[in-house]
Amino acid sequence: MNTMTFRILDTISAGLGESFSINQLTAKIKERHGTGHYANIYKKLHDLKKQQLLDLNKIGKSSIVRLNFRNYLLVDLLTEMEIEKKLEFLQGKTALQILLGEMYRCLSNLYCIKSICSTNPEKNMKLNRLELLFLLKNSREESLAQDEITEILTELQELQNKHNMRIDCLLLEEYEFSDLLESNEINPLKEILSDKTVFFCPQAFWDEIKEITDKGIEIRTKERETKPAEITETDLIYNLARFGYKEFGSRIRQGQEFCIEYIITALLMRDDARRIEAIPIILAKHDANSSLLLFLTRKYGLSERLLGLLRILEKIKSKEEIKKTIRLLEALNVEEIRADEESIRQNMRLYDAA
Repeated sequence: MNTMTFRILDTISAGLGESFSINQLTAKIKERHGTGHYANIYKKLHDLKKQQLLDLNKIGKSSIVRLNFRNYLLVDLLTEMEIEKKLEFLQGKTALQILLGEMYRCLSNLYCIKSICSTNPEKNMKLNRLELLFLLKNSREESLAQDEITEILTELQELQNKHNMRIDCLLLEEYEFSDLLESNEINPLKEILSDKTVFFCPQAFWDEIKEITDKGIEIRTKERETKPAEITETDLIYNLARFGYKEFGSRIRQGQEFCIEYIITALLMRDDARRIEAIPIILAKHDANSSLLLFLTRKYGLSERLLGLLRILEKIKSKEEIKKTIRLLEALNVEEIRADEESIRQNMRLYDAA
């Protein structure tokens, strides 16, 4: 793949759902790759359009650039792009190559894994950290899926200890992956896809993206990563109300919609006992994705506090998704921080959540 084609595909695929004009695309390529000339980009875009790999649609005076997933060969070209990114990233990183080789060997017996991405790879490596997105096949049996997810988590925990490198992972089955991309809420998956490299089975990853777009679902990635601690008070109050917890005396104003897992993480980070006791209430009224909740609370060091809340919630209002999250936390030997059970019970009755 020539350099210009690589840079164009890398930039557009990182901004799925964005409407790039050629000028905007040129600026974005310069930002991501350090250089980019309008004339060369313009010529290559028209070459790719002739090959029906890209759509160039006129809107006013501008041409809007989009990937053409109707073309059978596009997935293969994106696969080639991912392999080049992987090779470039791993060049000279012997320790990481060894870790990944061991990871592939210990997980090779698990047929549930479709692909594995490294997210924000450059930034995370500087922090001696590996953040992984696992795309898993839909399982016909819930118990089997949980066994396989538990095995992945425990194997990665052992690798983390052996290689002295922090490993956080988000494990999503195909339907969860699709649901999160279709959602209008701000969630980590949309942010992950703006800066990722597919380390394992990139063709399976892009086939999944193609299947989603073929259903008419518009995928919109989000470039800026959400920091839960920085979610504004307006957004927090608004989303708590969306999930069934209206604070007395608070004025609700329109805010950005965040997924419930981000809101729970933000509450845990604020260290406000009253707000933290809102978590069992909103979880009693709405399901949270267990893998996404696990990923965020481990990433920010909040798993122990979450487990304490979930154990009490499971006693008061048992739900399958709560049990699943508890099992995953227990598999990682998380030690709970105990919460005030009586206070939580009173609040849940007050909000009709018990």
